[in-house]
Amino acid sequence: MVIAAAGQIEQPQLVALVERTLGDWRSAAADGAYEPAPPPQAAKRLLLHYKEVEQAHLVLTVPGLHRNHPDRYTLRVLNALLGQGMSSRLFNEIREKRGLAYNVYSFADSTSDSGDVGIYAGVDPHKTVEALRAALAEWKRLQDEPVPAEEVRQAKEHIKGRTLLRMEDSYANASWFGVQEVLKDEALSVDEIVQQIEAVTPEEIQSLAQQLFLDPLLNLAVVGPLRNEDALQAALAI
Repeated sequence: MVIAAAGQIEQPQLVALVERTLGDWRSAAADGAYEPAPPPQAAKRLLLHYKEVEQAHLVLTVPGLHRNHPDRYTLRVLNALLGQGMSSRLFNEIREKRGLAYNVYSFADSTSDSGDVGIYAGVDPHKTVEALRAALAEWKRLQDEPVPAEEVRQAKEHIKGRTLLRMEDSYANASWFGVQEVLKDEALSVDEIVQQIEAVTPEEIQSLAQQLFLDPLLNLAVVGPLRNEDALQAALAI
């Protein structure tokens, strides 16, 4: 068990409180074992589920990084500039410029030994294939072109701003350190995380994109009023 606290309390007070309320606690035996992540897929995968809805919901993913991977900070910056917020590439290109999606963003999740990186888009069903091609083109662009320094700076500022805003809440502060203590090999302060984010370079972002966004690792799931799986399969290429 890990107990983390933040706010108007000193460590001796917290220790005394824990000893008073949980002093006779005895934890149950647990080995913490879990099933390891499966090996990487050998070929791209597509799932199309027909449903009578107004939008087509598209999720495009590739395997990502585990939570302690050395490139995890690079991935955070890559994800921010790709599809987090109204200044991101996906928002500007797919929604604002081309009008292909009602909602579009990128995400990156991680677990103890695996992760995923992806794009979600809610689109006009008639524009699903075009939106898919546009999303894949943004991944390809990250592979082929170094990200301009100013764009990297803006992505870093986005991450820092969201992090600092979140940390104004006492619960978020306690959770920040408690979760790290349970799940990670380190417990870094916000300032230490910011230093790691600031150290990310455009070259590292491009290199990571070249490692992650590989054709055999593509996964696409689409839910909507669509039946033409062949058209989606043909567009699913990078």
